[in-house]
Amino acid sequence: MQPFNNKALQQKTIPPPPSFSSAPDINAKISIPSFSSAPDFSAKGDEKKSRPKLLTNKDDRQRERSSSRRDRSRSPSHRQRRHHRSRSSRHHSSRHRSRSPQSRSERSSKRKKRTPSPEIVHTGTLNTGITFVIDRKGDPDIVRYGGNHAYSVPTFKRSGGGKIIGLAPNLRIDGLSAKPGRIDVIDVWSRKKSSRYTDSDYAWKEFDKDLKRIRILPEKDTSDPFALHVGLIKLSEEHPEPIQTNEDYVSSGVDYRSIEGNKVKRRDEEINQSKEQEEGESFNEYIRQRTIEFNRQLDKEPKNIELWLRFIRFQDEAAKGLDPSAPKSNKSSLNEIKLSIFEKALEHNPMNEELLLAYLTCGAETWETLKLLREWDTVLKEQPDSIRLWSEYINLRQTNFASFSYTQCVQVFVDALSVLGRQLENCTDDDPRREDIESLMVYILLRACLCIKQSGYQERAFAIIQAIVEFNLFHPQIFNMMNSNTKLNSFADFWDSEVLRFGEEGAQGWHEYYRAIQNNEQVPEPEFNTSKKREEDEDEIVNLDDWIASEFNKDETERLPLRMTQAEDESVDEDPYRIILSDDVKPFLFTITTIGARQSLIYSLFVFLGLPYTPPDVGTNTHFYTDIFSHNELDLTHFWPVKDNTPKHLVWYVAGVPMTPEEATNESGPYYIPNSYPVRVPELFAKYGSWFKCSGKEFIHYQVDEKIYRTIFQQLLAVEKSEHIMICYLAFESSCGQKLGRQLAKSLLKEQRTSLVLWDAYAQMEKSHDRINEARKVYLTALSMYQTFPKHEQESMPLLFYMFAKLELENDKPNEALKILVSMSATESYNSKAPLPTTPSILRAREYFAQKLAQLSTLSESDVERQAALNMTGCAALFEYLASGLDSACVIYEHAFDYIKARQAERGYASEILWIEYAALLYHHFTTEKSYKPSILRHAMERALSLFPNNTIFLAFYIWNESKTKIFNRVQQLLNDELKKNSNVILWLSAIYNELHKYKPYHADSVRDFFERSILDTRTRSSIILWKCYIQFELSQNNLERARSLFYRSVKECPWSKELYILGIKSFGKTMNEKELNDLVSLMMEKEIRLRTPIEEDLL
Repeated sequence: MQPFNNKALQQKTIPPPPSFSSAPDINAKISIPSFSSAPDFSAKGDEKKSRPKLLTNKDDRQRERSSSRRDRSRSPSHRQRRHHRSRSSRHHSSRHRSRSPQSRSERSSKRKKRTPSPEIVHTGTLNTGITFVIDRKGDPDIVRYGGNHAYSVPTFKRSGGGKIIGLAPNLRIDGLSAKPGRIDVIDVWSRKKSSRYTDSDYAWKEFDKDLKRIRILPEKDTSDPFALHVGLIKLSEEHPEPIQTNEDYVSSGVDYRSIEGNKVKRRDEEINQSKEQEEGESFNEYIRQRTIEFNRQLDKEPKNIELWLRFIRFQDEAAKGLDPSAPKSNKSSLNEIKLSIFEKALEHNPMNEELLLAYLTCGAETWETLKLLREWDTVLKEQPDSIRLWSEYINLRQTNFASFSYTQCVQVFVDALSVLGRQLENCTDDDPRREDIESLMVYILLRACLCIKQSGYQERAFAIIQAIVEFNLFHPQIFNMMNSNTKLNSFADFWDSEVLRFGEEGAQGWHEYYRAIQNNEQVPEPEFNTSKKREEDEDEIVNLDDWIASEFNKDETERLPLRMTQAEDESVDEDPYRIILSDDVKPFLFTITTIGARQSLIYSLFVFLGLPYTPPDVGTNTHFYTDIFSHNELDLTHFWPVKDNTPKHLVWYVAGVPMTPEEATNESGPYYIPNSYPVRVPELFAKYGSWFKCSGKEFIHYQVDEKIYRTIFQQLLAVEKSEHIMICYLAFESSCGQKLGRQLAKSLLKEQRTSLVLWDAYAQMEKSHDRINEARKVYLTALSMYQTFPKHEQESMPLLFYMFAKLELENDKPNEALKILVSMSATESYNSKAPLPTTPSILRAREYFAQKLAQLSTLSESDVERQAALNMTGCAALFEYLASGLDSACVIYEHAFDYIKARQAERGYASEILWIEYAALLYHHFTTEKSYKPSILRHAMERALSLFPNNTIFLAFYIWNESKTKIFNRVQQLLNDELKKNSNVILWLSAIYNELHKYKPYHADSVRDFFERSILDTRTRSSIILWKCYIQFELSQNNLERARSLFYRSVKECPWSKELYILGIKSFGKTMNEKELNDLVSLMMEKEIRLRTPIEEDLL
């Protein structure tokens, strides 16, 4: 409301405004403002006097507005300023008026000619004599201050921080998205802050020609001086620009008298380069310039594959400048651009595998499935012998939902094996490529068996494993001199005879069957348990739960293939896939001739069975530890945290002040992280909660498997006399029972009494069952006899002393451990009753270890010497730790690391084993000493993880160390960096495990974020175990709809997994309608997923 100063009001005092309570309730159409100075319409006098006088005449309104403007301009402040100006510039004003006497009249006439505002202004006069005007626009200052000044014009003013006086506190000016001539006001409380560079409000800046970006060169030394472990902080060396004092001479910038010579010139060039950078360039200019540079380089070097790939990757950087609000077709356009570049690159390099693979990968994002498969067929016909292309093609056919079917996928595996088989025929026996090709064929065979098994055809998968082992480990020696077709035909006769095969109790092997046939001996008929439930004894299936239980029960009991003599006609008709004929396994058979491929076959067998045993001398940087298709049966018993039922405090009071309670951290040990590390004796015979355990029993999912696995170990040892397989078998039996393990240990030592490795395994087995005294007796017995063993067996002597000393140290007897190590250099054997070592004996032992370390090499080609060197290094470090302290022990390991690094083997198996022993020593020190520096273990594990990022022992110790300090940002940063560089299933599971066990209770959103990122990762989105864990997590959070959505997504990424289909039916079958269940069952039949028991319509 804007009051008026008319002449009548100037002659009398303005009465106080009426209170708000006196505001009338009238039905007039005049808007009444809601503030305290509202006029009072309650008077009932003369209508002419009480009703406000409205100005309807146009000229009257114009005169009234002009007079009101003149009156408003005469506010006190205006009058003071005008009075001041009149005094200071009176002469000037008079001259101006004299020169233009018509100016005032002209201005007055111009004001009269102005077009009146179309806005309707409501004015009037109250019975009190006050004239008022109603402003429909309102003044925001009223909201702020409860009313406006009587003589001020409403304006918007800033109050700092984007705030506007008169507006609500949540309304702010959005300065970042402001465009020329426009100011946006946003609600900072309800609106989510837009992302810079990805929001459409910012995209216009990227194409602004006036916007220049300054690109700063990275410094040569970017290390943080405060992070260095030295007492001196070295400041960066700055070179100021030289000042030219004499401008009469033109200088080249090089002082030839300077001892630095051309260094000054190079420094000036860097300064000039930095000046050019300070000028900056726009995004379009940068993209244009880089494109020109790429084109010039490619014209000169069209055969440079890496340059072509960099140019293609550069297109992603160029696409970042596209408008984010544009349709998604931009991505398709980007792929089309990439494909055109690929085609041009392939014109110059038509047979390059890397280009072809990148081309097909890019096309997979754009092409339809049929076109993608045609392109793959074309490429494979042109290069049928490319191992890498066939490997990627197998991955595509197994994971592509649209093209997957069980039969076609299995045929792809057969085709790949036939292509590699043709390559083997062209290789000579001494060709170095032979072992690589045979090992790759073993890997493809493993992939085929796992796919067949996970699709529900367990009998055929087991049959193929049985056949390949019989074909290569139990074959008659005569076939080494015959061609492959003769060998295959003879093996088909063996298979169709239905005698006992590998993995079945009582099997003699193919070579025994062939010998008996050649000698016309009677082959014993196999005896099978033919007892079968009658139909009336079988459980009746009345609902989906019964069907799921029946399916699980048959998967557990019907593992090995059935014989024709066992099957009845009705059962064969109902489920013909239980009987495996020779034609079902022959396409997968091939001959292995190299030692490396033979070992790969044995340990691939363990992978197929789900056992954790890893091959010796194979580190975690190999494909064996990171393959997503062979890591779907990990032991995740301790993956999920135990539910804590203790009530959570919502508020803590500290000195009477309410505060948010501190989040409780999980104090569990580091040993339960998903396993990914070399499995040696310490891991095979570890106790739960004392070290990382991989014994075997915990990986058995079905009770019937225990007997099968025991039979497999026994039959393997009959043809493969390997100490490592013996130790794995001993660990398996020990995990099944202490008595079974002890019987097997004595049986093995009876056959190989001089094996110090078996003596050590026997002692460690006793220790794992808390039989410490028995373990000591085993070590003492072995130490008393080892000098009588053959020389090559005595070379393993450091293993006994090292493990015996560690046993005593773990049982709080460091003095006994020191005596054991000192006895290595003494002429007398170890005696537990002897006094503590004297100073001369300690000096003599130190000299002994120095000489041995100089003689032995941790990188020796001899397995025995290499293991002896590793164990001797452990003995020397442990000796220094007990005699002098941790620092001296660290010096021993640092010397060993330097020796390995100098020979460029720091990422090899020997280096990894030394780092594991080093980490174990540091962890023992920090858990037994009252005070320690967490930085020591942190820096050591950071170095180890930089070399072996897939080793979860190092990661577990790193997480444990940081949890003690309750600082988790380093762990988060390390995991994110590694996942960006080279993600795999183990790293994702470890990151999720860390989030689950970081706090009690865990942060569900953080866990969900890691799960979501893992299944969006192109390297791991086809991992069954990740999808299964993610669905289980959402079910535990009672997010049924989210879990159901994940189930359908998992089936799309892993269409061969019967386990995921059954999990979906079990978890969501009750919430699905009949159509959804029918569609799901139809999908399983379309993908040829095996159902042992058909689902009747009445169950849906």
